[in-house]
Amino acid sequence: MAKDKIPAAHIYYTINPITWLKILIDNRGVSRFRIWDALKITFFSVLSTPFQILDRIVFWYKTRSITVNDEPLFIIGHWRSGTTYLHYLLAKDESFGFLSVYQAFIPNITTIGGKLFKKIFTPLVPHKRPQDNIEVSIDIPAEEENAISTYALESASHSFWFPKNEKYFNKYALFNDVTAEERSSWQKAYKRMMTKISLVHPGKKVLMKNPHNTGRVKELLRMYPKAKFIHIYRNPLSVIPSTYLMYNKVVTTQFLQEFSEQELHDKIFYYYKSSMSKLLVEKELIPQENLYDLRFEDFEKDPLSQLEAIYEKFGYDTFPSALPHMRDYVNAKKNYKKNNHKESPIDKNRIYEECEFAFRALGYPLAKTSILTPNQATKSQIKAGY
Repeated sequence: MAKDKIPAAHIYYTINPITWLKILIDNRGVSRFRIWDALKITFFSVLSTPFQILDRIVFWYKTRSITVNDEPLFIIGHWRSGTTYLHYLLAKDESFGFLSVYQAFIPNITTIGGKLFKKIFTPLVPHKRPQDNIEVSIDIPAEEENAISTYALESASHSFWFPKNEKYFNKYALFNDVTAEERSSWQKAYKRMMTKISLVHPGKKVLMKNPHNTGRVKELLRMYPKAKFIHIYRNPLSVIPSTYLMYNKVVTTQFLQEFSEQELHDKIFYYYKSSMSKLLVEKELIPQENLYDLRFEDFEKDPLSQLEAIYEKFGYDTFPSALPHMRDYVNAKKNYKKNNHKESPIDKNRIYEECEFAFRALGYPLAKTSILTPNQATKSQIKAGY
């Protein structure tokens, strides 16, 4: 396997077989070109079922008296806005507990897996993320959404793997038309993930980074009213093409339905507009003392000063002890080179037109030579009104 490619393994390989059956029924199977992938998922899901059952029993036993810290720190922001860099840096602070790549890849068997399963799955982890060349290892922080999709139907990630079905994203990333029962089931699934992290990092503040959380701040506050939030944002002109690269190199390899290039473009714009519009409204629900807005360009220029400001605002007292580790990581990445998006197939005019609301709300300039006619500008404002 090439070092710059993602593993051939699908995130569903250790999916709960009942969840997998429900998903297949819900989507009427997979595209005929993805039948082999579905068969492999089914094989590994069934193969891992005894381990999953044992893991569930051990998890229940170990978590009977565990307490989850009720003041988690959520990193929110659209994909490709700098969330990963921020996540990796904050994880250098040992006062935080986080989900690791190992736990995220096989969440249904890690409670019993120990060193043996970690050794087995380590070779499947790529050395670098294809979308941005950031180094990857089995123990670094990971997002929780994909992991939740392996044991719960209530996960927005299912709309990644079944891209034609936006029901999962609309319900569990935006919480549009969600029933009380569906909300309760999602809360249960999310809290289970928080408990899994707390089992590995007892007593520590839980550090979560998940772009899907960008559109569901209100739902997170329902469960964790004392939570802290860092909203990191970036110029849409960089975010949208970079998101396309992420899909092209990573997400599309996990698709279980055929999806055209135009559909992919539309999906990227829909996710950006809907989640960012929702965030701009729901962010007002966060108490000001629990929210830090972070402009990526400022963070990139001087990450340690920005981190110090975050710690000061939130009243965290562990910055001095974490600083040496954070500084080492920053210094190690000084020669990091970003991917070039100049040849991106994403239409820049479309970014200006459909994401005008974000340029204005986040303080980024629109094109000096007005790309938008007055009529187009009005249409873009209507399109942004989610």
